Amino acid sequence: MPMRIDIHVHTRRYSPCSTIDPEALIGTAIQAGLNGVVITEHEYQWSDPELDALREASGMPGFLLLAGFEYRTVRGDVLVYGLDASACEEFGPGMTPREATALAAARGGVCIAAHPTREGMDFDMAIGECPLAAIEVCSTNLRTWERRSAANLATALHLPAIAASDAHALTDLGRYATEFETFIDSMAGLHNALRNGKFQLPEFVVAEMEIS
Repeated sequence: MPMRIDIHVHTRRYSPCSTIDPEALIGTAIQAGLNGVVITEHEYQWSDPELDALREASGMPGFLLLAGFEYRTVRGDVLVYGLDASACEEFGPGMTPREATALAAARGGVCIAAHPTREGMDFDMAIGECPLAAIEVCSTNLRTWERRSAANLATALHLPAIAASDAHALTDLGRYATEFETFIDSMAGLHNALRNGKFQLPEFVVAEMEIS
């Protein structure tokens, strides 16, 4: 059975735009049918000790809780996975998508284009030159036509599609997620799955996008 993981989530601890209390994150994720969550704060990555403390406080120490970060380039946002928390500090303001994704790749990370067709936050055509593992085509912050455009972009770039909540409120957690074909119990496992395309959109997401 595939693992359903929400790989784009913000909390109020480090993302002021979010209302999600970290202490409520894991319990809500389990209720939403998720097998794992990746916290991706804006320009900040949770450290391993912080993640460990949150798992312990939840009473579910075995739950898959990982962290990457979301970086805002001068033209679009990218999700970065697989780096040490301290590496986030290397991503200073004002980088282009190509610069940010190249830096992440050089440090051993993997990147996904976050809501790449969102109005006012979209990329330019240079996105095709960026080392990306996937395109986010569905989230709570993409409208119908933006999702369709993102799916078309993924097809044009020959990149796989992912879905994630981009949750900033607990009610959105797990509304969209990605299914991974292999068992994942660490960031290394997630990193490898993303890099090798071992994931797919859940059937309900595919159906919803076809209907819309």
